[in-house]
Amino acid sequence: MQRFVWMLVIPLCLVGAARAQETRPEYSVGVSRFSVAYAPTDNDILGVVWYPTDEKPSEIMWGPFRLRVARDSRVIPGKHPLAVISHGSGGSHMAHRDTAMYLAERGYVVVSLLHPRNNYKDDADGRSRANWINRPRHVSVVLDWLLNQSEYAPFIDAKRIGVIGHSAGGHTALALAGGIPDLGAIGRYCAEHREDVAFCGPGGGILSRLGRLFADAGQNRAKAGELRDGRVRAVVLLAPLGVIFDGADALAGVTVPVLLFRAGKDDVLRYPYNAEFIRKKLPFPPQYVVVPDAGHFSFIAPFPEDRKAAVGAPASDPEGFDRVRFHERMNEAIAMFLDESLTQDR
Repeated sequence: MQRFVWMLVIPLCLVGAARAQETRPEYSVGVSRFSVAYAPTDNDILGVVWYPTDEKPSEIMWGPFRLRVARDSRVIPGKHPLAVISHGSGGSHMAHRDTAMYLAERGYVVVSLLHPRNNYKDDADGRSRANWINRPRHVSVVLDWLLNQSEYAPFIDAKRIGVIGHSAGGHTALALAGGIPDLGAIGRYCAEHREDVAFCGPGGGILSRLGRLFADAGQNRAKAGELRDGRVRAVVLLAPLGVIFDGADALAGVTVPVLLFRAGKDDVLRYPYNAEFIRKKLPFPPQYVVVPDAGHFSFIAPFPEDRKAAVGAPASDPEGFDRVRFHERMNEAIAMFLDESLTQDR
């Protein structure tokens, strides 16, 4: 039987936000591509901007995905909150398209970026130290462009910015919020947990691939504030990587509201070393949701039936889990949390 258990029920303070959503007009979804240069690696950060529009949508094919959107349309006038979505390692800027569209319908500007050299097309940096440093900086560079140079700048409220991150995207969100990652922690974890083949590889394979990279934790610990972006006012973490925040004070600097989801059947980022690890290290209790029957990839938008076999693990869930139904509740909870957290008087 399908079970969705909200281990910490969304607090009563969000009831007002839920009622506000009931009366809030829903817009059509506008969508446009973007490209921003990232100088440190001589790459362009590609992605999609989703936004509220009053133009009539139509059904289009975006790669293998059928979307009902108004492409390259005008943005509804006004100052809108902004949500940035960071995909998992080797993932896609379209991985959380349903969440992006849900928020855009409710008045958010949403940016889904494709992390250079750590995506489904090019994962050259996926196991490198540079990747963990560059990922948060990708978001900051995109924010610079959005708020200062893009055509969307007049429509964004710079005081209402949230980041949503799945898996490695959870690390990205926490680093932006003031978390201090320690890459040495990955090596220490894999040395102690060689049975965790999904994360470390057979026989601790990640260690042999990375060699000396994880040998000296002092060289691998980011400096306090190095990756923080003070414009980020709230974060949503979906089955996040947590072991990288192993230091005693690694999350002490995270003072923004946090909504944390844990997959009860996560076989990629194991319990209790990731989401639960983060929950215990945060300086204040996050809003914590445990989805007992969810797998690690259950937070990714559902795939078309004819694509599931080709996609493999990211399209699969534990037996009996209804990803479509779960996403309806998940997206509503994310919107409620951001509505409450990104208030203008924070």
